[in-house]
Amino acid sequence: MRILKEFGEELVFERAQNGMAVFLMPKPGYRKKFAQVTVAYGSNDVVFRLPGHATRFETPPGVAHFLEHKMFDRPRGSAFDEFSALGASANAFTANDVTSYMFWTVNEFEKCLDLLLDLVFNPHFTEESVRKEQGIIGQEIVMYDDDPYSRLSRELLQSLYRTHPVRMDVTGTSESIKQITPDVLGTCHAAFYRPSNMVLFVAGDFDAGDQILRLIKTVDSTVPDSGSPPVRERPEEPPGPRQFSSTVKMHVSRPFVSIGWKDRPVGDDGKTVLKQEITTELLLNILFGKSSPVFARLYESGLADDLGVSYEAWPDYAFGTITAETMQPEKLVDEILGEITRAQKQGVSPRDFERAKNAAWGHYLTLFDDLDLIGESQCQLYFIGQDVFSYGRVLKDINLRDVEDRLWSISADSLAHVFLIPEGFTLVGS
Repeated sequence: MRILKEFGEELVFERAQNGMAVFLMPKPGYRKKFAQVTVAYGSNDVVFRLPGHATRFETPPGVAHFLEHKMFDRPRGSAFDEFSALGASANAFTANDVTSYMFWTVNEFEKCLDLLLDLVFNPHFTEESVRKEQGIIGQEIVMYDDDPYSRLSRELLQSLYRTHPVRMDVTGTSESIKQITPDVLGTCHAAFYRPSNMVLFVAGDFDAGDQILRLIKTVDSTVPDSGSPPVRERPEEPPGPRQFSSTVKMHVSRPFVSIGWKDRPVGDDGKTVLKQEITTELLLNILFGKSSPVFARLYESGLADDLGVSYEAWPDYAFGTITAETMQPEKLVDEILGEITRAQKQGVSPRDFERAKNAAWGHYLTLFDDLDLIGESQCQLYFIGQDVFSYGRVLKDINLRDVEDRLWSISADSLAHVFLIPEGFTLVGS
C-alpha cells in the first residue's frame, strides 16, 4: 500500500492481484461516497492487436461509446434502475482515450460497488438490443449535428488532422454505427475491459487502511487477471493541418468561428505531457481569458460576447482551440491572430502571468471539494503515469519563460479555422 499526502489531502494506492489499480481518497465528514471505474479505451482506439498475436483488429468508429451505452443493459432491465433502487445516482461517459462509469451514494456503498464492477465486467448484448441502440445513438448523432458547438469542434478537428482518429466523433457516424454487432462489442470488451487496463477510484468518509483492503478483496473476487492490455495502433500523422479554412452553413441566428492549431505531441513521458497542457492553458487564459485586455477590448467593441479557450494534450496528439460567436468572424480571426503575433514579439507580462497562475492554483485546490472531478482527473492522469498531486507540483514549477516558450508552438503552418454561418450570411472575403 502506498500513501501520498500533499496539499492537505491524502491518496492511498494499491494494486489488486488481478492487475487493477485502486485509489482511495479519504474525505472525513463527507456524507456522499463516490466510485469511478475508468477503462483506457476511447474513441481513438479503432485499430489494435492483442499482446503476442499478429491479428489486427480494425473496428468502426463509435464502438467505445456504443459499448458504454450497452454496459448498463442487464438481463432483467437497466443498471440505472438498480442503482436508483439502492438510493444511488450513476452515470458514464466516453472520451477520446477513456471510458468511465461512476456512482454517487449516501447509503449501500458496498452493494453499489458490487453492481458497478459487475456491470463493467459482465456485459449483456443481444441482436435486438444492439439494433435498438443503433436507433438511439443515431438520434444522438443527429442532435450533435444540430448543435453549433459540437459541429464546430468536429469540423475543426477534421481540418487539423488528416489521419489521426481524434478527428472522428466519439459517437461515430450514422454509417459506422450500423456496422456494430454483438460480436464487435464482445471483441472490444474482451480486449480492453481487462483489470490491467482499468483503474478504480473511491472517495468518501472511509478509514483508509481498512477500506483499501476491502476494495482490493472486492476487486479480486469479481474478475481474475485476464492479461496485458491490447497494443494500440495509430496512423502516422503528417505535420500541418489538412486544410487551413472551411465554412459550414447551419440554421443558426449568428455566426460562430473556431480557431485551432495542431501542436506537436511530446510522447509517452507523462510529466512532460502534463506540463505542456498546463502551460498552454495558462497562456490561453493570459491572452484571451475573461480577465485579459484582449477580451475586454473585443467585448467593449461588440466583436465578441465570449471567448472559449481549451487545450488538450495526450502522448500522441495535442491541439488548442479558441471559439466565439461574432457577427464579424473574419475580423475576429484577424484580431486573435494579431494578438498572438504581438505576444510573440513583446512577450507575456509578468503581472499577467502571476494573475493567471494564481487563478489556476485556486481552481486546482477547489477540485478536491468535488469528488467526481477529482476522480475523473486521477483516473485519466493514472494512464500517463501521473496523479492528482502531480498537477499541483507541475503547476507550482511553471515559470514565465515556460509560458513564453509555448507561444512559438502557434505558427501559421499549424493553424486552421472554421466559420459556421447562418444560411444567407455572406462572409466579407467571399
